[in-house]
Parts: sequence; C-alpha cells; structure tokens
Amino acid sequence: MSFFNRFMGLFVWLLLLVVLLPGAASACGGFFCGATPVDQQAERILFVQEDEYTVRSIVEIQYQGDPENFAWVVPVPSVPELDTFSPQALQALDLATEPFYIPAWQCTDDLVVDTDGGPPRADSVTVDVLDRRLVGPFETATIESRDPDALVEWLRINDFRVPEQMEPFIGLYVNEGLKFLAMKLQPGRRVDSIRPISMRYFARSPAVPLRLTAIAALSEMGVKVWVLADRRYGALNVPAIQLPLERVRYDVSDRKSNHAALVARLVDEQRAPAFVTEYAQPTGPLADRVANAFVPRPPDEEALEARDTLEALLRSKPYITRLYTRVSPEEMHIDPIFGPTDGGDVSNVHELPESAIAHCSRPTGGEPADFADACEFAACGQAGRCAAVATNEPDFDIPGCACAEGTVARAMLDPDARGLARIACVDARMNFAEPFVDPCAQSPCGSRGECVSLNGTATCRCDVGLVAVARIQRSVESVVIGALPRCLEPKVPLPDDFLAGLVPFEPNLPYPGRPGPMDPPPEMTPSPNGGASTLPPRRGTPTADTGDSGCNTASTRGAAPLGGLVVVLGLALARRRRFA
Repeated sequence: MSFFNRFMGLFVWLLLLVVLLPGAASACGGFFCGATPVDQQAERILFVQEDEYTVRSIVEIQYQGDPENFAWVVPVPSVPELDTFSPQALQALDLATEPFYIPAWQCTDDLVVDTDGGPPRADSVTVDVLDRRLVGPFETATIESRDPDALVEWLRINDFRVPEQMEPFIGLYVNEGLKFLAMKLQPGRRVDSIRPISMRYFARSPAVPLRLTAIAALSEMGVKVWVLADRRYGALNVPAIQLPLERVRYDVSDRKSNHAALVARLVDEQRAPAFVTEYAQPTGPLADRVANAFVPRPPDEEALEARDTLEALLRSKPYITRLYTRVSPEEMHIDPIFGPTDGGDVSNVHELPESAIAHCSRPTGGEPADFADACEFAACGQAGRCAAVATNEPDFDIPGCACAEGTVARAMLDPDARGLARIACVDARMNFAEPFVDPCAQSPCGSRGECVSLNGTATCRCDVGLVAVARIQRSVESVVIGALPRCLEPKVPLPDDFLAGLVPFEPNLPYPGRPGPMDPPPEMTPSPNGGASTLPPRRGTPTADTGDSGCNTASTRGAAPLGGLVVVLGLALARRRRFA
C-alpha cells in the first residue's frame, strides 16, 4: 500500500472519529470539526434515486430566531412521505466527501400517500389540504391550488408572512402544477429541535428550484448536492464546470484553499448555476469506513444513530456523487435537474504542486514569506472585479470589490466560518423585502460611498475609483453577528477601463419592476443584454442614457421537464398558530 493510500485511510478514519465524538460540536461553534474549513453556510441537499419513479430528498433547514416565528414552505411534485433525518449523519457525509488538498510542503513554523381531499377540479380556485401530520418536531400540511392567489391567501390566513414580492415566485410553481409543503414547529418545541427533513415522492429526477431561493439568498451562496443512485449523476440543464488544479491556491498557515472562491468565479463566467463534481465514487468503501468509525464508550446514542443511519443509506445504492455550486440571486433563473451522466470516478483528494502554495506564517526572526494576491481567495460576483487594499500589516492585503453600474457591494461572513468576512457585488434589482429598520442609519460606507438598502441589508455604492471591503460586525459582548461593507482606496489606482464589459445580465426572474410577461427559461449559458441599472449613475461619472431594461425576448426554452423539486430556501416567517 502506498504512503498516499495509507495517509488517506488514516485521514478518513480520523475525520469520522472527530465527526462522531459528542464533544466536537461545542469545540467547533455548533458544527463538527474536520481537517479543513467547510462551507457551513451552504445549503445541503441529499437525493436518493430509489427507483425510476421515486426520489427521496433530505434537506437541511438552517434557522436562528424565535421558535414561534419558524415556518418553511417548499414546492413538491406529489404528496410526500415525511420523516426527519440525523443532522450528525448529514454533517459526517459532508466532511467525508469534502475536497481535501495536500500541499507539496509545509510551512516551518414503499410510498405512503394520503390524499384525503383529492385533486382539485379544473374549475376550482380553492386550496386543497391534501395531507397533514406531525413529523418529529414539525407540524406539516401539504396543500395544492390551481390559483396562486388562493394559495397565497391560505398561507397568510395561517399566518405565514408572504411578502408581495414573493407572490410571482410562488406563481411560477403553481403554474407548473406543483404542490406545497408547509411546516412549522409544534408548540413548545425549541429551535434546537430542528432536524433535516426527509421527503419521499413520485418523480423521475431530482431537481432544486433555485428560482424561489432567489428571494432570500445571499450573494455567492453555496449549494451542496449529493445523489445516491446506481451510477454517477450530474446536472442535465445547466453547465458542468471543471476545477483547474493550476488555479487552486492553498494557505498553509490557515489550512485553507481558495476552492469556494474559485468555484464562484467559474460559475460567474457561466452566468448560470453551473456545478462542479467534487466527489464521485462507489459507496462500498465509504460505507465500510463509516461502519468502522469509533464511537465513544459508553455509547453516545445520537452518535450511534448518525453512524448507523449514514451506513445504511450509503449501502442502499452503489454510487454517490457530490456536486457544488456558488450562486447569486440573479443567477438563480433556472432550476437545475440531475440525472445519469457519463464520466469516471472523481476523488476529493488532490495533491498540489509547490506553485499552489499561497503563503505561510512568518518564521520568527526571519524574512517574511511571499504572500499571494489577496484576490486569489475572493469572488466579487459576475459584475464585479477584485482589487487589493493595503492594511497596516506589511505584506498583507485584503480583497476589495469594484462593482459595475447596476450593482452594489454587500458584505457577508466568510463561508468557511472562521470569523472572517467577504464582499461581493449584487444586482440592485434583486430587492424583494422592505426593511423593518433603516440599515443605513449608521452610514457604514463612509464619506465616499452611498449606502443602499437591499433586502433590509446595508450595501454600498462606492464612488468611482474606490472598492468595497468587508469588516466584521460585533455585538457589545464582542460576539460576531455579521459583516458590513465600507468604501476604501485600493492599493493600486484602478485603470479607467477596470470595469469595462461588466454589466448585470437580465435574469429570467420576476424581480420588482420588471416589465412585461416572463420569458421562457434561458438556455444553459445566457448572454448579457445590458439591462439598465435601477440606480442613478455613481458620483464622478457623467449621466448617460442606459436604455430600456425590458425582457430578453430572444431567449429559448432550455430546461428539461421538472421532476422532484425541493427548495433550498423558501422561508416565510409566521406567528404561532395552528394550520387552519
């Protein structure tokens, strides 16, 4: 056995050992530890293609806040069989299949369907409650209507907060014949009782309805998809991208690669939710490692459940594929559909050459090590470009984003959950929610930038020549609670043509202010049409007529028929009330 194989066997064993230890959660801020940082903000969805007509989907639900305000609405193709799933098992699967980079050297230093109402008549405009039940901590109802207005009214009567901007998105799925699963926490249940939800339904293919997700998604949001099936799966109606190893950079001191940022930049080039295959392997060896994973004595029941649940699930199918994308709301204009695809096995372990090493910790008393371009670890969005900003620490820069007209800079916590922040340029038209309070009251952008409220969040529209950087926002007790943007001078003045050719393309979404009817879904790689900005020209530039921002009528229908759908994020807040 080679050293590399021995190393990987030890690595995976240690990885699962850490995953199943009960104390790991407290040591990692609520998540299990791994050898490298994991994109914890990504939405996680596990599909099982059980047979030709049945899909099981397991969706992680992320929520923080008052338990009485929790509610979740998801479109489904049929009345689903519902259950919950072990959160530890899903986390273990994530860690065991996460891309892992080895640097060349180290720094010194049966389907149950209950349809008591029956399908609605063609002339019906009522809402039919097809199924209701208690599932784990949840109170659930599956509803259907041919009239999107009636369905929205039902949700509001049952105290789901459905903003006006959300109505056309719900209409997308009502018009396609989808039903909706609505969930709340049962009275007296706490937020920490929330578990991943399992749904089994009639469908030919798994799919993710990103269009509804666009209402509340972060910029450059990660989406992780696993498919257990008889062979390798891939996205059928959106591009597949390859990760060029020569563009990977690795920070040895932090044990962090630019994997997530690189995926985001590659997706931005496609202007569509393109997926990279991060792992594609037979399930047998992985199931064996899970079965042999150490569980502390005396046995921890939750850890045992996670191990046994994951092992049984892996052994149910001979092959597993993991796919990943990083998308912004304006790129969520098509619902990715997954099916069998060609291609061989894909390992999640990559050996890197010396040229991939970004930088190391400085040796004590020695010369500073070389530092890579800060922009290698950043992604500014499809209508933004990165430029470094100097800091008070010599030889250490931070990334900043210059945003094209029609976009604003938004700050977010870094997806590797290491207490850092990131910045990205977002389409100003993707504004669906009115703020409860003015997020710009504190003028976070500084004197050379304009604060713009976008979905209740402070964003910056910096003056010409400036870039936006992200800074951590802390509470009085110094707890990290978010991130804010600020406009600063770049390290090197930006050339006049720095943003040449960058414009937000016209997404096929019913965003506020879009005139006319919806276009058919765009082809896999849509081209920009230069839609007009909803903002006035930034300070320092002459006023120009940018033209009409009408629909792109040249786009053609490229989506395959929708199969099983599960929304990544379709969250509406509700006051405590039983379903009517």
